[in-house]
Amino acid sequence: MKALFLLYDGYVEWEISTLSYIFSETDVDIETTALYREVTNSGKFNIRVSKTVSECSPDDYDILVIPGGDPEPLLEEEKFLNLIQSFNEKKKWIAAICGASTFLGASSVLGEREYSTSIETEEFPTIFEVANKSKADVTVCENLITAEGNAYIEFAVAVAKQLDLFEDREDELETVLFFKNQLRG
Repeated sequence: MKALFLLYDGYVEWEISTLSYIFSETDVDIETTALYREVTNSGKFNIRVSKTVSECSPDDYDILVIPGGDPEPLLEEEKFLNLIQSFNEKKKWIAAICGASTFLGASSVLGEREYSTSIETEEFPTIFEVANKSKADVTVCENLITAEGNAYIEFAVAVAKQLDLFEDREDELETVLFFKNQLRG
């Protein structure tokens, strides 16, 4: 299995760190992409990506993961939005957390589907159908997994569950307890 993380300047790294760790522990190959070879995350770390968006094909991946951050600078960036659309057209999994759901709306991927987000949807009336905003921290709807930013552990677990990465229910619960620091003696 192979995952593509779609990064951009200002992305919030901790929203995807749990998921990337789960992927690494379950032998999911990870690649990163961005519009340019380097991006700077919200923690001010410079990150060199595996490929640029132009070099990526959804055929090579099982899932596209998009972290939150400030979406506004990229809401009209065609290459960025086209990559998201092409994953959706091929019915590939797309996992978006926090502000990344805005990209799903801007690329016309959300449509009438239910979604979760930390974004004030009223600020983006042409992007979001406010009535479809879920009250849940994490929402799985068809091939989309969306989440509130502070639900990053639940997001990671939901993605892993949809990709069938847990050995069984006990493995899933142990993972949640581990990340919530509940496995003390």
